[in-house]
Amino acid sequence: MDREMLKDVIYGGIVELMSNKKYYYSSGVSHAYSEWTEDGRRALKSYMILMTAQIAQAEEEEMDRRSKEFVLKTLKGDSKQSV
Repeated sequence: MDREMLKDVIYGGIVELMSNKKYYYSSGVSHAYSEWTEDGRRALKSYMILMTAQIAQAEEEEMDRRSKEFVLKTLKGDSKQSV
């Protein structure tokens, strides 16, 4: 997954957890009174741990791509190197 996709997946996952009353209490009065339930805190923590592995992989792939691009530009003698 690339960064943009991961952002959408993480945001969407959090919104889904928030829409479940088991995980998140949404106050009709004000967002200041809304809060995660204990089950929600556990679910959110587990979700973020799972997503961290995806983020680490995406970052590694991006770094690899940029490194290869830099090497190719260097070999070609491109004087306008931007990594």
